[in-house]
Amino acid sequence: MQRPLPQQSSPPKDVSMKLSLMLVPILGLSLSACAMQSGDFPSLSKRPYEDGPAIDDAATPPPAQMGALPAALKNAVNAAVQQSNTAHQIFLKDLPKVKQSVSAARRAAPSSESWVVAQMELSSLENDRSPSVSALADIDSIYMQQLDQEFTSDEKGGAALIAKFRDAIEGQVASQQVEIDKLKSVIR
Repeated sequence: MQRPLPQQSSPPKDVSMKLSLMLVPILGLSLSACAMQSGDFPSLSKRPYEDGPAIDDAATPPPAQMGALPAALKNAVNAAVQQSNTAHQIFLKDLPKVKQSVSAARRAAPSSESWVVAQMELSSLENDRSPSVSALADIDSIYMQQLDQEFTSDEKGGAALIAKFRDAIEGQVASQQVEIDKLKSVIR
């Protein structure tokens, strides 16, 4: 005896009718989009203004530059630069000696003689860089004052000149900090 095959039920007629009614508009819209001519609508490619303004260095006039800093301002900037340069030279001169002390204390127990000597040398090196850190604070203050003055006046460019010297001092302070951090990691 054979069993009758199970019959698959077909979806109710009202569901298939609703589905057909929904597909007709969707297909119609998609086909109508294909039939449109390309010149009827604007391009979807980026417009020049969507990427931001194009900057052509040759065509853009430079901002009004201050020929030179006023004497008092120039003296203050020069003093900060000189202070940092002097401290940085002392730092660089003492660095090899401190590296040697720290290397000798690498595996030494805390409070041992070599560890204490290395800590003292490292403290001395941090003291060497103190004038550079102070010079950076001084030139930051000078820079901020100049920015405030330029905001309220027509004469521009002094802050940009000061920023170059400030960046140089900041570079010295940052390189000193990197060296100190390396040395500290050896004798923790």
